[in-house]
Formats: sequence, C-alpha cells, structure tokens
Amino acid sequence: MSDTQLLAHAVKALHYRLLKVTHGSTEHFGDYRISSHTRSPNEILNHMDDLVTKTITMIEEGHFNCPLPEVLDFDGERNRLVDGLHKLQKAIEITPIEDDVGKRLLQGPILDIATHIGQLAMLNGLNGNKIASESYYRAEMS
Repeated sequence: MSDTQLLAHAVKALHYRLLKVTHGSTEHFGDYRISSHTRSPNEILNHMDDLVTKTITMIEEGHFNCPLPEVLDFDGERNRLVDGLHKLQKAIEITPIEDDVGKRLLQGPILDIATHIGQLAMLNGLNGNKIASESYYRAEMS
C-alpha cells in the first residue's frame, strides 16, 4: 500500500468512525455542553469541517487559507463533514502529494480530526447515547 493509499484509507476510517459515534444522537445533542469551557458537538463538527476544508485546499492549492465555515445545526454539520471527508478522500486519491506534505497532513489535521471523533463519542455517551463497542480492526469499510 502506498503512502497515498494509506492516507486515503485513514480518511475513510475517520468517516466510518464519525458515523458510528454520532449514530442515535438525540435531537439536542449538537448543543450539549459539559461546561462553559468546552465546545459543543456542533462546534466540534464545525472545527472538523474547517480542518477538512483546509486539508483539501492544502492538497489542491498548497495553502491553508480558507474562510471559516458558518455553524449549522447538528445534522447539517454532520452531513457537511461527511461530504467533506468524501471530497478529501478523493482529493488524496487523485492529486499527487509530496511525502513530506502527506506526513504533515497525517500528523496535523487528520489525526486532529480523529481526536475530535473521540470527543464526540465521549460527549454522546455522557449525553445518554452509549456507543456500542466494536472491533475497528475487523470493520469492513467499503
């Protein structure tokens, strides 16, 4: 597997995990907050979308300069992020990426997105929607 294929697969895994940890979320989950010092799920999703957009722009145009996305409701944020992850995967698959840039994208925005998916899982559980356990190693991601 090439570095580019591995990077694309990592994005596919993020997509899979995002859908898993947000499945069954309550109607008001997007506004849930454990303190005034933490982000809500909507704000986390919005930040993740910003990371995805910046990553696509870096791959296609060589810079991170993008306007911040407007904050949507939970379903809007999740749907926009799912679409963005799909676009990111395609951009990785069709655009030549220098090895150093690919490594930096993995260590920066892509793993940052993974961290935020974990935050969403924890917040969803605290909000009463326990995420079912699963072996991600055995998961089939088409």
